[in-house]
Amino acid sequence: MLFAIACERRCRHLSVVPLLTTALLCPGMPAVAAVEAPPSDFELEWNSGHVTSLRRRDDAFDTPYLRAGSRLGDVVLRYRDESGPWIEASTRGAQRQTQASASGAGARVASYRITRDGKPALEIGIETEVSRHAVTLRATVKNLAGEQVEIGDLAVPLPMNTQFQRGSSTSSVLKHSFVSGHGSFFYWMRSNSVGPYLLMTPSDDTSLEYWTAGRRDNDAYEYWVYAHSRAAGEEASHHGGTWRQPHTACRLDPLGGDRDSSTYSFRFEWVEDHSAVRDALYANGLVDVQVAPGMTIPSDLDAELALRSRVDIKSIVAEYPEQTNITELPSNGDYKRFRVRFHKLGENRLTVNYGDNRHVHLEYFSTEPLEKLIKKRGRFIAGCQHLASEKWYNGLLSEWNMESATLLGPDNYDKIKGWRIYEVSCDDPGLCKPAFLAAKNSLIPRQEEVRALDEYIEHFVWGRLQRTTKESHSYGIYGIPDWKQNRDSNDPGSKGKLHLWRTYDYPHVVLIYYHMHLLARDHPEIETKLSSDEYLERAYGTARAMFTVPWSIVEWSGYTTGYYNELVLVDLIDALEAAGKTSESDLLRQCWEAKVRFFVGGKADWFQSEYAFDSTGFESTHALAKYALSRVSSGVDLDSLGYTADQARDFMDAQMQANLFCRGVIEPAYYYLGSDYRGRGGDAYTLSYMSQMGGWAVLDYGLCYAEHPSDYLRLGYASVLSSWALMNTGTEESNYGYWFPGKENDGGAGGGFEPAISGKTWLEQPHHRGSWYYACEIDLGYCAALRAARTILSDDPVFGRICFGGSASNATDDAIGVVPRDGVRRRFSALIGGRAFHLELKQNRFAKAQAILVKPELSRISFRVEADAPDSRRIQILFCPPAPGVWVVGAQGGSSKKVVVPNHRPIDIAVEVDVSSGQWITIAREG
Repeated sequence: MLFAIACERRCRHLSVVPLLTTALLCPGMPAVAAVEAPPSDFELEWNSGHVTSLRRRDDAFDTPYLRAGSRLGDVVLRYRDESGPWIEASTRGAQRQTQASASGAGARVASYRITRDGKPALEIGIETEVSRHAVTLRATVKNLAGEQVEIGDLAVPLPMNTQFQRGSSTSSVLKHSFVSGHGSFFYWMRSNSVGPYLLMTPSDDTSLEYWTAGRRDNDAYEYWVYAHSRAAGEEASHHGGTWRQPHTACRLDPLGGDRDSSTYSFRFEWVEDHSAVRDALYANGLVDVQVAPGMTIPSDLDAELALRSRVDIKSIVAEYPEQTNITELPSNGDYKRFRVRFHKLGENRLTVNYGDNRHVHLEYFSTEPLEKLIKKRGRFIAGCQHLASEKWYNGLLSEWNMESATLLGPDNYDKIKGWRIYEVSCDDPGLCKPAFLAAKNSLIPRQEEVRALDEYIEHFVWGRLQRTTKESHSYGIYGIPDWKQNRDSNDPGSKGKLHLWRTYDYPHVVLIYYHMHLLARDHPEIETKLSSDEYLERAYGTARAMFTVPWSIVEWSGYTTGYYNELVLVDLIDALEAAGKTSESDLLRQCWEAKVRFFVGGKADWFQSEYAFDSTGFESTHALAKYALSRVSSGVDLDSLGYTADQARDFMDAQMQANLFCRGVIEPAYYYLGSDYRGRGGDAYTLSYMSQMGGWAVLDYGLCYAEHPSDYLRLGYASVLSSWALMNTGTEESNYGYWFPGKENDGGAGGGFEPAISGKTWLEQPHHRGSWYYACEIDLGYCAALRAARTILSDDPVFGRICFGGSASNATDDAIGVVPRDGVRRRFSALIGGRAFHLELKQNRFAKAQAILVKPELSRISFRVEADAPDSRRIQILFCPPAPGVWVVGAQGGSSKKVVVPNHRPIDIAVEVDVSSGQWITIAREG
């Protein structure tokens, strides 16, 4: 699973989202024919002066971008005089003027009169100019009163067609958004990822600062974006909400004054793909922002920033200037480049000032170093264990409320109500915590944590959550609400004693057993209750049960849906084979290959889960595609696979585009960039576990499959880093946590991020903008972060030679020194000079704070290792060099081995070395 057999790299630009174009018919216009619009890329329908349908003309897929029954072009505002309260007004309920005028060919104007106490107060004019390739919408608010008026809110509703329909890829669109001053942008795209996308940008002097979303008076979900938001901000602040951007208002002079009106302008256009979105931002005078390695930045790593704009970049201002280092680097073409180091943990805003008094805010999050995060999370989970032999849930590794410092359990579900109580003890939220703990300890073992895992397995899982080999439906796993209620149920069937059919649950338990097997095998210094073989047997039994038990009870197939953590099955197959359990490995391989055939054969709905739209399968689909490509490249008889090489490659590319469809690809805010999006398109529940699970897939695609990997490496690494922002950790100085301070919360985590000022989480708890106080399913993402952890040296067309997850410098005249800081220190890749070298240590780690030495032509790599067992004498290395030939692997002053490397094949080799002596290990091409 760690290296794709380097197949033909296939080029595809990252595709992004389309946006909206609008045109408004002037109310009261005597005849539409009086305004002869020029030919346009937009196909619009009108009713009573408003756009009611918006499509791309001659589109390959007839997609309605506007919600049926809605209209486009309204303005919602709140205003007041010097001393009065805020007054709400909207074009939706305002009086349309009976006369309207056309300002020219292709332009239409509608105006509305707002009255107060029977007297004219405001006039709102909407002008829509339709050209060949764009639509420009201008809203002008004019003061009709004899006294100054303050506009406290000015919002533009965007009633787009974002309600996803099951099984349809073109009947609706998903919103991508970035509200941040003059640099704001929005785009909408359909789930088949085929362009064009619809892009909206503010133009002229228009700046956006705030947004709200939810069900409105018409009971339809709607997104509003604000040019001014002082009134809304005051209201939100009164209820405890916080916002990261300034709330502004606009003062209009009395009628006839120099500034008795204000105009807000928006441009809508079609763009073909992700690259075209960036190019349009540049062409429209906004800022195209590139970042590396992401926007969630560990404090021991630098943030690289590149800004491209047609207008001058004036300055970058840090929110905490005394705790932020900003260094300007040499420009690269149109990109101005900077290096940033954050010294304050938590949210950090950089404000880019450009052009004529324009600005855009970039939102970063600074964490502790990754290795510290991983260790703290492990300790925290192990510390949240119920140890009470008299309780049925003895051994449970449970949920923690960081807001109230409360340990949850079946006797205290805290604020979790109704059917959601399962979150505490089972299903994905309950099972992901021990899964992460097991995966972490197979990499970085700690005896107390392993003891907690064994207590969990012995007292909560075996014979309780999971049926034993002495029971029917052996290895079956009980589903919601918990194993106790199911086992004690009076229902002997599928809703009680046989509630064993939730296939989603099985891979997490497989993962636990598999990593306990690795731990017991590779770390004899750690005491475990079962042997390596016993854990392996249970991992196999559980994996086999996933495909058999649910089907035998309710005919729920394990072959048709992608599951979290199920990619561990490929590693398990290899482990069974290595242990001589060939019949078991063959049987499990048959199951996995049947699933591969189903997906590669085009029978799967990639967005299917328990909802009409979900973003949950893209770790699994990539793992399935990866396996398919490895098989077609391995010399296996293609007729026996059930799919062709072209089908495997097409599936790999297509599922990657689907992954990007529901992911923040260019939005430069830490809670968007790399985050997965659900149906609301970033309005709620971002930074979920799929940010990192699907992020592993994006990163691996860049490492192994993309012809031009840089875009995927940047996005993939940003995705893998992203959800670490939900970790609640810190120093004594920072009171141990940005989100929920206090030492008792040091190592806690939130299950998601809420970008909105207020609302409810998926678990139905009220929230303000920020992290959840329950961890929920986030440890699924942290499992993926462990799998993806890797230091990468790469040649990037924007940033030049750059290091992801570490630091690089010229160690000698002919070698680059790379210090790994990826949190795991087991994997290293170099993609430089048009070549690629991949390297992994199977049991040990690269020595801490010591550089890996890399020849620029990748003919030689040298490194030191460290081991948890002090008497370690043997290390296992998996490497894939850039070229075939004879390669020599050996330790300094010791024996060496020569291996003949066939083209694009990884080599697994053991090396004898005295780890305690700090010997150098070298992999070099002979000759």
